[in-house]
Amino acid sequence: MYSDRISTGARYNLLTEDIRRNEANFNRITQQLASGKKVTSITDDPIAAVNIINTNRQLVQNETFDKNVKMGMNELDTLDDLFDLASGYLSTAWDKATQANNGTYGVPSLKALKTEIDEIAKTMVDLANTEFNDNYIFGGANTKLNPYEIDETTGAIIYQGTPESDPNYVRQIEVADGVFETINTTGDKVFGYYKDENDYSGVMGALKVLSNSIQDVIDAKEAEDPAAETAGYEKMNSTLDMFKNSLTDITTEQTKFGGVYNRLEMTGSTLETNNQNLTSYLSEIQEVDLTKAVSDWYQAQYAYQASLQVSASSMNMSLLNYLR
Repeated sequence: MYSDRISTGARYNLLTEDIRRNEANFNRITQQLASGKKVTSITDDPIAAVNIINTNRQLVQNETFDKNVKMGMNELDTLDDLFDLASGYLSTAWDKATQANNGTYGVPSLKALKTEIDEIAKTMVDLANTEFNDNYIFGGANTKLNPYEIDETTGAIIYQGTPESDPNYVRQIEVADGVFETINTTGDKVFGYYKDENDYSGVMGALKVLSNSIQDVIDAKEAEDPAAETAGYEKMNSTLDMFKNSLTDITTEQTKFGGVYNRLEMTGSTLETNNQNLTSYLSEIQEVDLTKAVSDWYQAQYAYQASLQVSASSMNMSLLNYLR
């Protein structure tokens, strides 16, 4: 018949295991209190540890997206201001062209008007060469070179950026996983250019044609050449539609990027909400409830001390204790 009595060795093993278990629990809670974290290693809670890693990864990713959104919105703010300024100067030039076309201006007034138009053209070039964050806004993909240059010899207004016809002009930012927004356009699409009297477009072309036609009328008046004067006014009159179309082009681009700005604004709000939810979830699974942790620590301490005392008492017993 087998004895039900536990051997001294078995009792020793049980007591030792109990001490180790209570010590590990006490050390784990002590570490949690010191770090403020429930999970300090993957062995504490493998599922929670994986969730913490994934949540932190999402927060870091969202931080990158948020930076992209804010940068994009700042650039689009600048772009919108430039559209407003360009529209204002274009409207001024359009008004001047309308006034000049009435045929009542004398040579001095026409000369003064030409000077104004030439100054507006230079201002337009300055606007088109605006930088944001060390990048030329209207250069397309070519952000480190002035998009526009005025040839002092020929008077040409040359576009040096990536043309609209090249699909590589696009600059995009990632605002969500796999979601991209285009935040740039090209100078030739917004402002046009002027190479010569047979090759021009946009407001740059309109301004240059207007300036040249005013000079033609001035020369014709001074030469008393009615036919040349009429031809000059006809060319001048053709710029009115050019200014109208250019204003439409700028307004269309401004509206388009206004839509992009609104989408970025909504994306930013969504990212903020997601971050709040993720941060709250991370706190729930990672951060220690201090009140509960302190209570658990005292209980673990008592359990550990009790196991040591029981072990000490048991280890001091011998055969004589049973014979008494």
